[in-house]
Amino acid sequence: MEKVRYAVVGLRHGREHVEAIMNDPRAELVMCCDLEEERFRSLELPSGVDFTTDMQQIAIRADLDAVVISLPTHLHTDSSVMMLSSGKHVLCEKPLAPTLEEGLRIKEAVEKSGKIFQLGYEVRYSPFHQKILEICRNGSIGTVTNVWWNMFCNVQNRGWRLDRKKRGGKIFDCGCHYYNLLENWAGAPAKRICAFGNLLGKTGPTADQIPESATIMFEYENGVRGVFTFSEKCPNLQNSTCGVAGTGGKIEADPYYPDECGSMDIHANGGQFQYHIDIKNTGPLKALHLGFREQHTAFMDSILHGKEVYVDVNDGLRVIRILDAIDESLTTGQVVTL
Repeated sequence: MEKVRYAVVGLRHGREHVEAIMNDPRAELVMCCDLEEERFRSLELPSGVDFTTDMQQIAIRADLDAVVISLPTHLHTDSSVMMLSSGKHVLCEKPLAPTLEEGLRIKEAVEKSGKIFQLGYEVRYSPFHQKILEICRNGSIGTVTNVWWNMFCNVQNRGWRLDRKKRGGKIFDCGCHYYNLLENWAGAPAKRICAFGNLLGKTGPTADQIPESATIMFEYENGVRGVFTFSEKCPNLQNSTCGVAGTGGKIEADPYYPDECGSMDIHANGGQFQYHIDIKNTGPLKALHLGFREQHTAFMDSILHGKEVYVDVNDGLRVIRILDAIDESLTTGQVVTL
């Protein structure tokens, strides 16, 4: 196999996947699927790319190697199982599924099919994350003691994102990226979690509302402490800042500045050093989603060359457990032990 022949299911966020595929010489876009044909037409793709509103038409095609599932979280399970069972490799958007039970269904399908299944935690593939991970592991800042991510944005949730059970709201749908990153930087799984979050001006536990602001605290198995703080109601050009502290220094980082590629101030060895991610290494797909190009490169490397999947179904199951713990803590007001 010289090229990976793709289909993309879901063209709202999936249009970025289409762009990634169209910009890679090892990839070929064969088919797209969406409920609205107008979205497909707006992409202005070459005439040879087919369109369908029925996922079954993708499952039965023998000329497809891989499928990108870019659908709302509650639709991931059935679509992933369908494509894996039909012999397709799958790149599925995050989070894996709305419940642990559904996530385990996907895992079973992965094991039965023997196909590549990669989860779309694309920031894990970014040069920004990889640089921080390198610093955490090489001892430059000593032993890691604290990790954090601050996210402040101004959004209006719509559709399925209004439903907490479907993992709606930034605290679940977007925050899952950063809970996963923080665990990597900490170097150990989360053990205890406590979440404070509610509508603006409200306090106390909430069983069904999607918090508009929140603070989530993590205690990892190795004693590292972590914090995620966010607001959905804060107009802010600097969407996120993050960092790591250790016994020998710290990292203060911005994942999007400059050039939407990331930079960091590294305080270590008695001095302060600034590191910028080289824009030349990010290609045309740098904006908004760090690591987007790199995740497709890794997916094709796994398919074409048998390289190990970097973010797999087990990573997805781990994050589901974290999301469940956050949800339980928001509901009960208690610390939750994983």
